[in-house]
Amino acid sequence: MIELTKEQYDETFFPSMVNVSETAEGIVDLWSYADQVIESDYNDWQEWDWRVAHVYETSNESHQHIYVPIPKDNTYMVVIVDKPKKFIIGHYILDLHQQY
Repeated sequence: MIELTKEQYDETFFPSMVNVSETAEGIVDLWSYADQVIESDYNDWQEWDWRVAHVYETSNESHQHIYVPIPKDNTYMVVIVDKPKKFIIGHYILDLHQQY
């Protein structure tokens, strides 16, 4: 598991991110990665409704951002995928209250 810095996350975030939540295909084994983060960082929250809330892709389809809500208001574990290589780069904890 690799927790990305803000700078590393920003490098995978491009203008015109496209919401593909309804059409995204599973290109990586998300839960084998996410479950490790959950067990490590959110072990007391095993009963939380762990699910994918949103999926966004860069307009050039190089990266996919998979948003999983965590047990903190308006905060997500964003799993970043290198789409062409079908590889999970890491994750970033996005706190929208702090961000905006």
